[in-house]
Amino acid sequence: MLRGRMSSLIRRALIGVVLGVLVYLGAVLYVDAAAMGAALAEFDGRAAAAALGLSALNYLLRFWKWELCLGWLKIRAPGPGNAPGLGIGRSLAIYLAGLSMSVTPGKVGEVLRSALLKSSDGVPFSRTAPVVIADRLTDLVALVVLSMVGVMQFQEYLPVVAVTLALVIGGVVVLGSPRLCLGLLRWLERAPVIGKFAAKAELLVESSAVLLRLRHLAILSALSVVGWGLECAGFWLILRGFAGVEASLGLCTFLWSTTTLIGALSFLPGGLGATEGSLAVLVIRLASGATQATALASTLLIRLCTLWFGVAVGGVCLAGLLLRQGRGEGGASGEGEGAQAVPR
Repeated sequence: MLRGRMSSLIRRALIGVVLGVLVYLGAVLYVDAAAMGAALAEFDGRAAAAALGLSALNYLLRFWKWELCLGWLKIRAPGPGNAPGLGIGRSLAIYLAGLSMSVTPGKVGEVLRSALLKSSDGVPFSRTAPVVIADRLTDLVALVVLSMVGVMQFQEYLPVVAVTLALVIGGVVVLGSPRLCLGLLRWLERAPVIGKFAAKAELLVESSAVLLRLRHLAILSALSVVGWGLECAGFWLILRGFAGVEASLGLCTFLWSTTTLIGALSFLPGGLGATEGSLAVLVIRLASGATQATALASTLLIRLCTLWFGVAVGGVCLAGLLLRQGRGEGGASGEGEGAQAVPR
């Protein structure tokens, strides 16, 4: 069953990759490949290298969030169903492998980390799956905070921020209250289609309540603000890498955070199409000296340095983990005391 879940997630990620290729190919053909080539020929490649470095720092901050959540859930405590032998190296590999699922709708495919942790160390899937929920909610909080840099100046995008904030507050209130969350799930169990999923979700309530405590949310949100701020700075550097294009760091912060919110609310795999389309349009409209070609080129470059960089790193780590597990080197998933300690 566990292998089936992982296979399903991997298939969805591959669909996202194919969709991304088609979206980008269509955009380049629409704008004019020759104009794109000319814009990229004058681009300062050092800006992309710096953006990649900032993106890597962001992923390290996000790994810190993962580690904090594991600590709050006492995953490394001695006892059955825990992983006292989980080292930082394997934890990092599991975290990075989850990035390969960034092109699934809402990045929900990143629960692959929970499947891998179950497979390698015997930690029940339901114990750590809520980490993805906490991660997404605090990412949305960070994007709302960063978008406020310019949203009052461009009030037509205020509904995007307001809807996101309402969803975050609603999610925290419901998921952070075990009594309210269980009551809602038991009511949903009567529904014909989603009833069976609601019944399974009851196992996630306890972990969700721990991670969504106000103090924990504040810490995770602060880290998310810094991490997403690094990506905003990366976009600023990339825009400045094109000759004749001028945009302030504040404007780039607004552009990147707001269009990422638009992509998140679209619930498309990785926000594909929604994020790129809205960002390219806003760059043309708001960045001084930007042309259609430079707007699209800058959009594709920042997505390569953020989304697709993570997917590529995650794919390599996932392949390595699966290869190790296939050789029987994967922690508690193999035979021995660790596997026997896990309740079935």
